[in-house]
Amino acid sequence: MTTVLIVDDEADVRDSVAEVLGREGYEVVTAENATVGLALLEDQPFDLLITDIIMPDIDGVRAIKRVRKSLPDLKIIAISGGGNFGQNAYQPQAITTTAFLQAAAEAGADWVITKPFQRADLVSCINRVLPAETKA
Repeated sequence: MTTVLIVDDEADVRDSVAEVLGREGYEVVTAENATVGLALLEDQPFDLLITDIIMPDIDGVRAIKRVRKSLPDLKIIAISGGGNFGQNAYQPQAITTTAFLQAAAEAGADWVITKPFQRADLVSCINRVLPAETKA
């Protein structure tokens, strides 16, 4: 069975992705931040890491760089909705979601996807990055 680690500091996102992937037949483990996620990666094997980019302490780009050094073959999907939510939070000078995801790709993510996303879009991304023999 394919094992997926989901790292996201937003509980709603983390839980929703875990539920979707559980229904798709994946074994899912979640982590509320990159520190916990990196520790889990040291303790057990995973087929896929799905990580948010904007998180406290260790951001997703730094986490991806660390993972690439220790687990170069692990498949990684980076997800981000950026840091600007709602009219009050809009800051024209802020880094865009596209820039965050581009940084994740340059750090070694196999695929990037913008939040919010549909279930079918997430499953499609997973199908693109995982070899057929490791899929659920």
